[in-house]
Amino acid sequence: MYLCDSHIHSEFSFDGNVPVEEMIKQGIEKGISVITITDHCDVVGIGDKNNEFCVVLEEVIPKSVAETKRAAQLYKNKIKVLTGIELGEPTHFPQKTEFALGLAEFDFILASTHEVRNRKDFYFLEYNEDNIDILLTEYFNEQLEVVKWNGFDSLAHFDYPARYIAERTDLKIDYTKHNNIIDEILKILVKNNKALEINTSTISKPLARPMADRDILNRYKEFGGCLITLGSDAHKKEELGRDLDKGIELLKSLGFTSYYYYEKHNPIEVKI
Repeated sequence: MYLCDSHIHSEFSFDGNVPVEEMIKQGIEKGISVITITDHCDVVGIGDKNNEFCVVLEEVIPKSVAETKRAAQLYKNKIKVLTGIELGEPTHFPQKTEFALGLAEFDFILASTHEVRNRKDFYFLEYNEDNIDILLTEYFNEQLEVVKWNGFDSLAHFDYPARYIAERTDLKIDYTKHNNIIDEILKILVKNNKALEINTSTISKPLARPMADRDILNRYKEFGGCLITLGSDAHKKEELGRDLDKGIELLKSLGFTSYYYYEKHNPIEVKI
């Protein structure tokens, strides 16, 4: 199976500690054909040296890209290595986003939402019956902003809060209450020829499925969407490529015949 992992973090992400070269070696060992290093660049943290969860991104991201390019040349006969970025909250500070995208020549821009305005990252929030739909409404409104912005290649972990809701509560998420805005997001992705990520990091965790789920992927397809990227969201060597095969099997079951990785912002088709 031809495996391409388009969502990987290294020591240049605030929550990672594995050198880029070690990730690449692990990819070779696991038989992965293409990997894209997508270190975190949360726009809210650019230039903010007082926030412990925000590194000085204008220094770190160029280092990530430089090390990725160096290692890509070193191992070019064994694996294809591409440069990417996970750009968080890109609509919060447009000037900072423009600055971030000018830090390097990226192959791939992965857009993500980890927090909404006036709230902490969804990782830090508490969830209960009274607030779950409020928080999800805020989240999908933010996702809608991001897809309207349109300055990316693929939309990451479509329903990010779901991973923490599943890990910390017994609450059942009812997306039917949010169908209108979810459909609007998916239709804009299709209209703008943007990809949707299957993030496999939650398949072997309490959520027990990828982000996005089967229903959302199917609706994306029904609206005419075909551009899917696969990402393990690995922060550790052992997580690299995890459950990508299950993501591919899910795609097959929904009638997809391909998925994609991006090189110089061009989608490269991988038949399945």
